[in-house]
Amino acid sequence: MHQFHAMNTRIVTIGLPESAELETEHWFSLVECSLSRFREDSELSKLNRSEGRPFLATPLLYEVLSAAHQYYVETKGLFNPYMGNQLRTLGYSGSFEQVDGIAPAACTVIPPAPVPARFDAGMQSIVLAKQASVDLGGFAKGWCAHQQSLRLQRDGISSGAIGAGGDIAYWGHPEDAWELGIASPWDSREDLLTLQLRGTMGIATSSTAKRRWSDKAGRVHHHILDPRSGESVKSDLLQATVFAPTLVEAEIYAKCVLILGADAGIRWLTERHPSCAVIAVTPGGSLLSGGSLSHYTMEGEIRLELIS
Repeated sequence: MHQFHAMNTRIVTIGLPESAELETEHWFSLVECSLSRFREDSELSKLNRSEGRPFLATPLLYEVLSAAHQYYVETKGLFNPYMGNQLRTLGYSGSFEQVDGIAPAACTVIPPAPVPARFDAGMQSIVLAKQASVDLGGFAKGWCAHQQSLRLQRDGISSGAIGAGGDIAYWGHPEDAWELGIASPWDSREDLLTLQLRGTMGIATSSTAKRRWSDKAGRVHHHILDPRSGESVKSDLLQATVFAPTLVEAEIYAKCVLILGADAGIRWLTERHPSCAVIAVTPGGSLLSGGSLSHYTMEGEIRLELIS
């Protein structure tokens, strides 16, 4: 196992030769330099300062943001990568360890832009609405790990795993099954359950228990925003872990399930994305599940409280 720090989180690779480990580390560094909202000199920050003018993007930025925009359209805005201004208004304007207590005691939530961006594939240009600001956050980490997994597979590495802040891209069939622990939202050092996994998949966890901060009035915010209100989501789920064919899908759909809540979220996932599965945790500690878990686990069906 190889570990390094990038995108303000721990990145882990499993089962890769040393050359692939180093390549992965370089790739994450490259993407972070280009896509970080917290670096003034990043290409993403320059796009966010473009003030409605056409911005000629590099292939990297154009590819990742156009991919994010496709999911914005698919989910009818439930996944929204254009909420950087809302996060900044609520106090999340710098690297997370710097934000506690910085948010104002009272703030006006900025409404999302009705048409946040336009893309010109021929020119590879992007026009952001003036009130829109891109924050790729977890999407960038998931997209980065997924793209690297595809690249390594094309290079002949038939089995491996890349984890980015707990979200993991698995591919191939190792001699031993992949082992995954579903971490407790209250203590990341403890697992609520452990699963044996098989095959190629992406797994992502979204939680309102992490990345929380207080404003000067003592109100608590967290980084999962409800695009319908522009504020930190209020959900009857504390955590959602989604299993999907790719890590990008898992990352997006985990947030959507968390935003929608237990009944609507799990029903939304199972009806719209039947190849996916979810294990969710309520604030009271109940475990809920839905979807095709048996497709991903060696154990078959998991005996949890099922939402049909």
